[in-house]
Amino acid sequence: MSASAATRLLLAHRSGDRCAFPGCQRNLTVDSPSGGYPAATGEVAHIRGKNPGAARYDASMTDEDRDSFHNLIYLCGDHHTQIDKQEADFSVARLLAIKAGHEKKVREAMYAAFADVAFPELQVATAWIKSVNFDELELQNDYRVLDLNAKIRKNELSATSRFTITASLGIASLIHAFVEHEAMIDQDYPQRLKSGFLAAYHALRRDGIRGDELFEAMCELAQRGIREQVGRSAAVAVLVYLFERCEVFEK
Repeated sequence: MSASAATRLLLAHRSGDRCAFPGCQRNLTVDSPSGGYPAATGEVAHIRGKNPGAARYDASMTDEDRDSFHNLIYLCGDHHTQIDKQEADFSVARLLAIKAGHEKKVREAMYAAFADVAFPELQVATAWIKSVNFDELELQNDYRVLDLNAKIRKNELSATSRFTITASLGIASLIHAFVEHEAMIDQDYPQRLKSGFLAAYHALRRDGIRGDELFEAMCELAQRGIREQVGRSAAVAVLVYLFERCEVFEK
């Protein structure tokens, strides 16, 4: 057993695609030479070791607990090796504190960067839709949506996800203006944007992913290897705009 794909996406998202080791901050994505999707190079490191004999192994844990988000930290290869080879210096308590502190800083940076989002960042954040084959998408024409609070409850989202949604909606008018601007150039743009997210959403749903894991996996996919924080925040804001306005996520 190993960490699920959704757990890996969640870990990468909450770590901001950067190594959580103090002072490192190495970006853990590599651009494709051919212009394709960037490759994730981060390593999912176990805080309490995965197997007997591994650093900080805890025999009382279940395999499921060992591979859960709460027992994992996102690191570059060098620092993954270091925490395991220098076990005496990296206790469970210390690694949990490092993980919590890093993820808190990532959340705060994401919220702060919403104020700096403008059209150029939104163009970067949505550049991926140029590769969406509009003709092959299974389009849905049911535009009924729930009240925002009802939709959050139906998707079983926590207070953390609610806060991200609320913060993102502070620039919803900017996202709306941007989508309208792009639609003047390409009339299919709004439908392609929505349908591209829907394709990812339904794929994750088919894998049994729900709740916060689903929401944050979608956030990570929305960012699609974007490195600058303002661009990453822009990508989340676009996703949340669609969360509120159409059938992306459960109605």
